[in-house]
Amino acid sequence: MFTRFSCLPFLYIFFTAILPIYSKDIVNEEPKNKNLSFGVFADTYYSHNLNYPKNRNRLYTTQAVRNDELNLNLGFVDVKWEGDRFRGRIALQAGTSVNSNYANEVGPNKNSVKHIQEAYIGYRLSRDTWVDAGIYLGHIGYESWISSENWNYTRALSSEYVPYYAAGIRFSHQISDRLNFQFHIMNGWQNISETNKDKSFGTQLKYNWNPKLIFTYNTFIGNEGLDRERKQTRYYQNLIITWEILKWISIATLADIGIQKNKQMFVYEPYWQLVNPSLRDYRETGSNSFSQWYQAGLWVKFQWTSFYRVSFRVERMYDPEQVIIQTNSRDGFMTSAYTTTLDYLGTSSAVFRFEYIQRDSFNKIFPIVENSKSRKEELVVLSMAVRF
Repeated sequence: MFTRFSCLPFLYIFFTAILPIYSKDIVNEEPKNKNLSFGVFADTYYSHNLNYPKNRNRLYTTQAVRNDELNLNLGFVDVKWEGDRFRGRIALQAGTSVNSNYANEVGPNKNSVKHIQEAYIGYRLSRDTWVDAGIYLGHIGYESWISSENWNYTRALSSEYVPYYAAGIRFSHQISDRLNFQFHIMNGWQNISETNKDKSFGTQLKYNWNPKLIFTYNTFIGNEGLDRERKQTRYYQNLIITWEILKWISIATLADIGIQKNKQMFVYEPYWQLVNPSLRDYRETGSNSFSQWYQAGLWVKFQWTSFYRVSFRVERMYDPEQVIIQTNSRDGFMTSAYTTTLDYLGTSSAVFRFEYIQRDSFNKIFPIVENSKSRKEELVVLSMAVRF
C-alpha cells in the first residue's frame, strides 16, 4: 500500500547502495561535444470514417480523431541540449491529439500544461548514469507519439491506452553495452497535476541481443484512485520484441497485461435493519478483488526501396470489465483491429502516408449514421508529416 513516505526507504537504498556500485569518476573525462539544437515538427491529416457518424470526433482513440476534415494531429517546436554533464529538452505542442490526450488533466493549469510536450533537465551522475526531472514522454509501449517514427500512422490500441507522457524523475543506467535500465518516480498514470497523495513507479529494462534483435520490458505500479476514493492500485506489464529479419523486412510483437484493485464492494447485511431500519441491505466496503485487461499486437514492415514502405498491424484488446475503456456495453471493450499503411519517403524530412484501418468489436460500440451503432469501424487516413 502506498503512502506519502512509502518511497523513502527504496530511494535510500537506491542512492546509497545501487548507484555507488556503478559510479565512476567523470571529472577527468574528456568533455563531449556540446550540442544545442532546434526542431520543428508538423503532422497534418485528413481522415474519412466509412461509418459516417454524425459526431466528428472518433471514439476510443487520440490519433486522427476528427472525421472528414483537414487538421493538425501534432505540431511542436523544441529546443534540445546535449552536454557532457547536463541535458534537457523543452517542446511546446498543439493539435487534435494534444486536446484528446490531456482531456483528463485536472486543476487550474489544465489548459496550459497540455501545450508542454516535454520540459525536463538531466544531470549526469556517473559515466553511465543520468537523472532527468520534469515532464517527459512515457516509457511504456512500442509506438511513439511522433507519427513519422512509427511504421503505421495511427497508434495501436496498446499504445493509445498507456501513458503518452509523465511528470516525475527518471533514472537511467547503462549496465552494459547491451543492457539499459530505467527507474521512474511519477505523479501517476498520464497526469501532470496530482490526483492523490501517492506516487507511482515504473521501470524499463532494454536488452539488445544483437543490433537487429531487441527485447524491452516495461512496468508500472501506482494508486489510480482519487483523493476521496479508496486505493485502486494498478499493476501493468509490457513486453516488446523487435527483430530485423532482413534489410527489407522487420517485425515487432507486443504483449501487455494490466490489473487494478476494484474501488469498492457491497456486502449483503440485511440484519442491520433490525438495529437501524434506515440502513440498506448492502453495505459498501473496500474491495479485495482485481479487474484485468490484456493487449497484444504484431507489426510487419516491408521496405524494398528507400522511397516506399508498406506496414501491417494486427492487434487485440480485451477489457471486458471496462477498467481502461468505458463503452457502456454488456461485454465491455473486446476489439480486434487491422491496419495497412503505405508510405512514400520522399525526402529525409517529409513522409506521405495512406492508411486503412478496420476495427471489429464483440458488441456494437462504434457510432454510425443516424445515431445507431455498429460492431465495425472502417477508416481511411491521408497524412503528410514534416520534421526539421
